[in-house]
Amino acid sequence: MTGPVVPASGPATVAVVGLGAMGGPAAAALGAAGHRVRGADPSARARDRAAGAGVDVHEDPAAAVRGAELVLLSLPTPAVVLTVIDELADALADRVDGVLVADLSTTGPEAAREAAARVRAAGGRFVDAPILGRPAACGRWTLVCGGDATDVDRLRALSVGVLAAGVERIGAVGAGATLKVLNNLMFGAINAVTAEVVDLAERAGLDPARFAAVVAGSGAATVSPLFADLAPRMAARDYAPTFTVDLLAKDVGLGVRLADGLGVEATVSRTVARLTAAASAAGLGARDTAALVEPLRDRPADGPADPAR
Repeated sequence: MTGPVVPASGPATVAVVGLGAMGGPAAAALGAAGHRVRGADPSARARDRAAGAGVDVHEDPAAAVRGAELVLLSLPTPAVVLTVIDELADALADRVDGVLVADLSTTGPEAAREAAARVRAAGGRFVDAPILGRPAACGRWTLVCGGDATDVDRLRALSVGVLAAGVERIGAVGAGATLKVLNNLMFGAINAVTAEVVDLAERAGLDPARFAAVVAGSGAATVSPLFADLAPRMAARDYAPTFTVDLLAKDVGLGVRLADGLGVEATVSRTVARLTAAASAAGLGARDTAALVEPLRDRPADGPADPAR
């Protein structure tokens, strides 16, 4: 049996703040690679799960962060990211060599730049490094980064082969966050059109499971891994969450805000935003984004195309 893979520089002390769908696998992978991993999360369930993977867990983020060389944030909203950074200011100031804070969350460029300013004010370094990839793909993720090249290199040294297959510097702080928001706009559009065609297949008298299987198994240019994942789940009404409706709503909102700031109309994304709002209003916010099909199923046959109007 081979032992854990540790960089030539030796194991690092890493703190992971947020042990949910992405932070939990990240903490476990870093521990399996031989690093000293501390984790923090307000959820006892998330802490217990991480503890089972060998993570030294804390309820207080500052206790996890104090003395760490690298801090990874994996948090649900920009507001939570900024609040946590403020709470960590004293702990970040403890290291005279400047702790590196890498934010894996989806926040948007404005929040990323504000987070960087607050981390730097506390004496730390900052990289926005959101994840491209699903939770099960931990180890094969791509981290898209905004920040100084030397800081991205530090993150790359600890991440490649453990968390990610690639760590890409996109530009200055905020650039990685921008790319991630655009990626998630594509996710939302593919998710929404998949919901629409599954609903239309059912209304047209097709077996939705067979529709999903035939299309996904074909060589059609329309097939994507996301369609292949979501369409069968929509047909089966399987909404066990991987990525929730509420999180998608937040991300699409960030994309619409980005478009507004550029002075253009995000026509497709605004339609997706209305659909996610309808799903949340129907009580599906904590369910997987496959549940976007439900507001479409519920619309009357002679009703308007947009279920949120």
